[in-house]
Amino acid sequence: MNKAAYLKELDKRLKYIPKEDREDAIEYYTELMSDMGLDEAEDVEASLGSAKVAAKKILDECTNKHIEAYEEKKTLKGHATVVWLSILGALSLPVSLPLAAAILVLAIALVIVIVALLIVFAAVSFALVISGLAGFVIMWMAPGVQKLAVLGYGLCALGAGSLMGFGLFVLIRLIFRKIFKKRDNVTQEEKIDE
Repeated sequence: MNKAAYLKELDKRLKYIPKEDREDAIEYYTELMSDMGLDEAEDVEASLGSAKVAAKKILDECTNKHIEAYEEKKTLKGHATVVWLSILGALSLPVSLPLAAAILVLAIALVIVIVALLIVFAAVSFALVISGLAGFVIMWMAPGVQKLAVLGYGLCALGAGSLMGFGLFVLIRLIFRKIFKKRDNVTQEEKIDE
């Protein structure tokens, strides 16, 4: 295969790479043939190898060059994003820190209110049960028909207190199950991951 046929075959095999890379490769092989002193009629493949092998080598080099350029660009873009996010984070501190503190205080206040409500409901339930039992004792001291009124009050108070206490017990049990169920799920997932 002479010089012109070799370069034409090489150009044909490099048609899918960018034009400037293809032109650089053809120019390189043209100079290489000139430096080796190969004339137009001489068999170039004997000195340089087949155009197919040369094209494959050029394609590999071109692909690697573009991948490295892309990775470098991506890395620079990633570093720039980190820098900008750091700057943005630093500039937002005067607003975000008080906001985070306010959210934390609200969360703590919410927990305190829920615990206080549970304590109040427990106290009311206990007071109703005690007053219902006291109603039974006072019933014996009440005169005549008032005994029935005190008995009715005692039964109502005892029933309301018991019902409220049972409801509170169920609610607290449900809360603890939800809390510890999530914790158990996380523990089981960690065991599965190991």
